[in-house]
Amino acid sequence: MNFPMVDLSIVIAAYNEENRLPRTLERYFRYLKMFPITYEIIIVDDGSRDRTKAVVEDMAKMHPGLRFLSHFPNRGRGTSIREGVLATQGEVILETDADGSVDDEAIGRFLEYFKNHPEIDAIFGSRELPDSKIAKRQPRLRVFLGHGFIFLAKILFRLWHTSDFTLGFKMFRKDTAGDIFSHQFDDHFLAEAEIVFVLHRRGWRVAELPVTWSDNRDSRVRPFRDSLRSLKGLMKILWRDFKGEYKK
Repeated sequence: MNFPMVDLSIVIAAYNEENRLPRTLERYFRYLKMFPITYEIIIVDDGSRDRTKAVVEDMAKMHPGLRFLSHFPNRGRGTSIREGVLATQGEVILETDADGSVDDEAIGRFLEYFKNHPEIDAIFGSRELPDSKIAKRQPRLRVFLGHGFIFLAKILFRLWHTSDFTLGFKMFRKDTAGDIFSHQFDDHFLAEAEIVFVLHRRGWRVAELPVTWSDNRDSRVRPFRDSLRSLKGLMKILWRDFKGEYKK
């Protein structure tokens, strides 16, 4: 099915999100009404076993800009975001999370930044810039491990000016998104760091802007398990780069 071109596409990966996702979507619908733009919101269901599909289909009856994609079994956030982005019709594309941890005002501010800076191809949201705000902080262990991951990624990727590799709140122009997600291979949450690396590796121009962020204590992240996975994932990204997969 062909969909008409819209100004903004928002892509959200969802796995068993019948509780958190409706609140996030209602916030977005209210917020986007303030702007004279057309938009679509694409939910990519990553093999959910709860009522995520039914909830989204019910909401779509009231909001025709809401689209639903799905696959089974669960394949990971990276796969879902990639699938959703490559199916978008928007001139500008935002990928983000079902918990809505980034304050909605960042959407309008990022769009305005694109309008005023036509030379910029992508914008990263960051929790680590001086003007960033943390409304609800993570437990100390997760903060410590998160900063350790950022430091390690900076060393391995040689991207010292990037402050936040893992936040799932990134906005792209359409052509940029098509290129990046055709060269993004990680299927899980390391995809966010890979996106940062690929954008720089392929020469796209990037800005990093502060956001207001709030920790969601229902996070699916498991610090020690995911720290080991993160290290392995970083090594895989470097190996792909060595083989030239990001240049093809």
